[in-house]
Amino acid sequence: MFCTKCGYNAGTAKFCPKCGNPLNPQPVQETPVQNEPAPQTVQSEPVAQQQFGTQPQFNETVQPQFGTQPQSGAVPPVNVDVPRYQEAPPMQPQPKKKKKKWPLVVAILVVLVAIITAVVIVVLPKLKKELSPTKNAVTAIKNVGASLEDSVDNLFNNLGAGSISDKTEFSGTFKFDNMTVNGESYSKYVKADSVKYDIQADTSMQKAAGDLKLQNGNAELLTVSFYTDGSTVYFKIPELFTETFSMSVNQIVNDTDIDSSFGYPFDMSDISGYLSALNSGNLSQYKEPAKAAARALAKGIDAFADECQYGQNESLTYKSDNGDIEVTEYSVTVTENAIKVGVDTAIDALYADSATSAYMSMLTIAGVTQDSLKKEIASSIQGMDPVTFSMYVNKDDKIVRVSVDVSDIDEYSNGEIAISFVGKDNISDYVVIEAAADNFNTKFTIHNSDNRSSVIVDAKNGNEYMKMKLDCSLSGSNVNINEMSIDMNTEDVKANMKITGDYSQKEFSSMKYSSSSFPKPVNVDKMTSAQQTALVTEFVKNSAVFKKIISDDLYKQLFSVALSGN
Repeated sequence: MFCTKCGYNAGTAKFCPKCGNPLNPQPVQETPVQNEPAPQTVQSEPVAQQQFGTQPQFNETVQPQFGTQPQSGAVPPVNVDVPRYQEAPPMQPQPKKKKKKWPLVVAILVVLVAIITAVVIVVLPKLKKELSPTKNAVTAIKNVGASLEDSVDNLFNNLGAGSISDKTEFSGTFKFDNMTVNGESYSKYVKADSVKYDIQADTSMQKAAGDLKLQNGNAELLTVSFYTDGSTVYFKIPELFTETFSMSVNQIVNDTDIDSSFGYPFDMSDISGYLSALNSGNLSQYKEPAKAAARALAKGIDAFADECQYGQNESLTYKSDNGDIEVTEYSVTVTENAIKVGVDTAIDALYADSATSAYMSMLTIAGVTQDSLKKEIASSIQGMDPVTFSMYVNKDDKIVRVSVDVSDIDEYSNGEIAISFVGKDNISDYVVIEAAADNFNTKFTIHNSDNRSSVIVDAKNGNEYMKMKLDCSLSGSNVNINEMSIDMNTEDVKANMKITGDYSQKEFSSMKYSSSSFPKPVNVDKMTSAQQTALVTEFVKNSAVFKKIISDDLYKQLFSVALSGN
C-alpha cells in the first residue's frame, strides 16, 4: 500500500518506513481480476550476504528502495483494478514507545564494577607476586631509605627533649649480686656489697664533685668525697684520715698507664665540648643538614635497589627469636654497578641540597671534588665480584631478615652474617645481628618494649665464650638496672659477675663541694717522709673500719704485720 502522507509504497507495513505515518486501509470489496498476469517474484540476496555499503539489485517490478523519493510529478504505478486507499481517519492509533536502554546500561555497569572490585580485592593480591615477583623485594629495600628522614627527625626530637644540661647531677646505686673469678667468689674476701654514688658535673666550668660510698646493705662503710677543677683532684676519706689530699689530673693519667697515643690528655674542656653538643639549642642547627643527608642516602638506596638483580624463592614461616613471621624469601645480587650507581646518586644529592652543599664544599677546599670522590669510590670497588644475599620480606613490604654467605665474601671461610628485624609493633624494636665464620659465632640482640630495653652480646669461639647483658627499665625519671652481667671463659680466666641498681639525673644549681672544702690538702705527688709516716700510723689506727669491709681472713693477712709492730 502507499502512504497517504508522502506517497511512498510501503507494501504491507503498518507504518510508513519513510515518514512513520500509520497506514490504516479502509475495507474494500474483493473484485475478481481478469487475465491478470502472475506477479514476478522479487529475488534479492540475504542481508547478511550483502556487500557492506552496496544497494541490493531489484527487478523492475520491485517497489522503490527504502528511503528514496519518487520522481517529481510522477505517480507511483498502481493496479488499475485495485482501488486506492483513503486517507486515515483523524484519530489514529499511536505507535508503541521504544523501550529505554538506560536500565540495561546501568545493569551492565554494575556488573563491570562488581567484576573490577573482585579483581582488585580478591584476584590481584593472589596474582601480585606472579605478575611482578620481585617488586616486593625492591619496595622493601626502598622502604629502608624512605624511613631514614623520619628516623633522623625522631632522633633529634628525642635528644632535644632530653638534652643534657651543663649542670647535671647523677645519682644511684650499684649492687654486686655476684662476682666470681676462677671459682672464687668476691664475698669470700669482701663484705661490702654495693656502691652508692652522687656526682655533679658542670661541663661549662670544667668542674665536678661528688661522693662515692661503699655499703653493706643500707649501712655505709666508707666514703670518698671529691672535687676537681679540671686540672687538680681534691679528695678525702674521713673514716680513715683526718687529712685531705690533692693530686694532679695528669699524674692520675700517668699512674694509670694510659698510652699517650690513645688520645689527648684528660681535660674537662674536652668533655664540655662533647656534651654541650647535646644541648637542644646546639642540636637544632644540625637537624636540617642531618635530614638532608638522610634524603640523599635514601636516593642512593633507591638507585641501588633498582640496579640490583632479584629472584623470588618461596614463601615460608620464619621462626624468629620473637615468634613466627610469614615471609617471602628473595635472592638479591649486588653488583659493582649497583653500588656505583647508588653511591654516585647519594653524592650528587649531597652536593645538590643546599642544606649539605656547604659541608661538601669543605671537602673541595681540602682538594676532594664531587667527581674525584666518585672516582675514588669507583676505584675501590673496581673488579668486585657480585655478592648474592637472601632477604625475607613480610606482608607489609618490610625487610625482616637479610643474610649473606661468608664464602661469597671470603672464599676461604664458611658461615653466615645476618641481621633480623622482628619487632611486633615496630620491626626495629627487636634487632638481632648474627655472625658465624668457621668456629667463631657471635650474636648481638637489642630489644625495646614499652619502657624496657635490653642489649645482649653472646660470643663463642670453640670452647671459649663471653656473654654480656644490660637490661634496664624506665620508671618515671628513674632508670632501674635490672641486670648488668658478664659471664666469660676466655684463656685462663673464668668469671661471672652480676650487678643491679638504679640511676637518675637532674639539673643542679650549685655544687656541693669546692676546693675550699678540702683545706690544706696533702699533695700525693710530693709527699714528704713525715707525711707518709703520719698517714700510715693513722691508717693502722683506723684499720677497724676494714673489718666491716673485708673478710676476717683477709683482714688478718693484710694487717698482721702492721698490728704486730714488726
